[in-house]
Amino acid sequence: MKAPVPGAFLLGVMGVRGFGQEEQDDTIAAIATPIGTGGVAIVRVSGLEALNIADSFLSLRRGRLHELEDRRVYLGHVTDATGKVFDEAVVLVMRGPRSFTGEDTVEVQCHGGRLVSEKVLSLALQNGARLAERGEFTRRAYLSGRISLDEAEAVLEVVEARSESGLLQAGRRLQGELGALIREWESRLLDSLAETQGASDFPEDIPGQREQTCASLEALRKDMEEFLGRGPLGLALSRGIQVCLVGRPNVGKSSLFNSLLRTERAIVTDVPGTTRDVLREDTEWDGLPVTLLDTAGLRLTEEIVEAIGVERAEDAAMDAAVILYVVDDTAGILDDDLRWLERWKDRRLVLVVNKVDLGVGKVSQQRRPEPKGKPGGSQVRVSSLTGEGLEALKKQVTGYFVESGGASEVVPGSARQVECVRRAFSLVSEALTHMEAGWTDDVISLVLEEGARALAELTGKDVSEATLDIVFERFCVGK
Repeated sequence: MKAPVPGAFLLGVMGVRGFGQEEQDDTIAAIATPIGTGGVAIVRVSGLEALNIADSFLSLRRGRLHELEDRRVYLGHVTDATGKVFDEAVVLVMRGPRSFTGEDTVEVQCHGGRLVSEKVLSLALQNGARLAERGEFTRRAYLSGRISLDEAEAVLEVVEARSESGLLQAGRRLQGELGALIREWESRLLDSLAETQGASDFPEDIPGQREQTCASLEALRKDMEEFLGRGPLGLALSRGIQVCLVGRPNVGKSSLFNSLLRTERAIVTDVPGTTRDVLREDTEWDGLPVTLLDTAGLRLTEEIVEAIGVERAEDAAMDAAVILYVVDDTAGILDDDLRWLERWKDRRLVLVVNKVDLGVGKVSQQRRPEPKGKPGGSQVRVSSLTGEGLEALKKQVTGYFVESGGASEVVPGSARQVECVRRAFSLVSEALTHMEAGWTDDVISLVLEEGARALAELTGKDVSEATLDIVFERFCVGK
């Protein structure tokens, strides 16, 4: 028999969207389109006084805003208090709760000049609106219950998508596919919690019930483990992969950089130390967004500018998701190379043997042990001149992420989501360990409650305001 889940826990899970009411009572406004010159600019006004404020600077051809039908477009003029006309605009009225924010919303579509859009915004602010904060429109949509927190994150992920695969995954999260999965897990976890608590009240059911609960939790733990395995792919799709080319001077890093980009981006000469700063270019490999970095050659130098470049190269390698350590096949792997490879042995690292088209094969002739990078090391032979091995190199890099989980399943879109599931997974594993060890139901129940909270935090049902600030500060002002 199932016992009720503690009331305090349910209140914590269900009662998050009530805070910040004073700020929500403000009517906010912002330019929702990129600043600059374009065909159309959109100024968005949302809140209790949205219609009154917009009415004060809009002169419509068919009555006033309060008289207009919902979700229809109307033509009018943008005017100031003296009646001066600044622009012709299309106006869309969306009354709450059937709007993105859940509030009364007016969108003014004016011509796309910077001055005219800023004029419309200034008129809204002069008539009582407050300038919106970063992500405040989306935050209000979350607070009004229109979307969950993972869906709010997906809004930004759609906007910032750098590849079609990333866009498709963000779209799935925006439609609520991830949230539905997490809510299913939460429900299963709460069922196990209720069964565990019920065992205390009905001890005669303990033997059989404990086995059933363990089986349910083990199945849930397996599902979470598989999801976490897709974490690297999800983060790669949403944030991109930073891939850093490093190595001694004149091993062909800049030539390889240009060949991988298929453009002459970096200056290439025979003079050691030509590259001084970090060069960055965005590209796409196997559907994954990649930021490729070219760096200064690694060596001790007394030349101050080059020394700064070497330091920046080290920093770039430390921050990169994948390190491509380039060696010259005509020179082989030197002691300096081994020192750097040892330093990065626990990283995702590919040893790139360049200039194989020259046929010297010095690296393959050496008997030194091949350096091992995470997770197990790899070596790819390439030629920047002929293009030999470049596709294999790209496959090696993307394989770190694509092979961690198929894109046919929904994947996480943020480190926050991964961390929430990781905490829940750890707590479910802990509960199973306690059950096997014969711990009391009270202790196990506390662990399961924490696991359910971790899942509730992902969807935003149980989350702190500080976490919300972190999520929404990444947004632009008009979103």
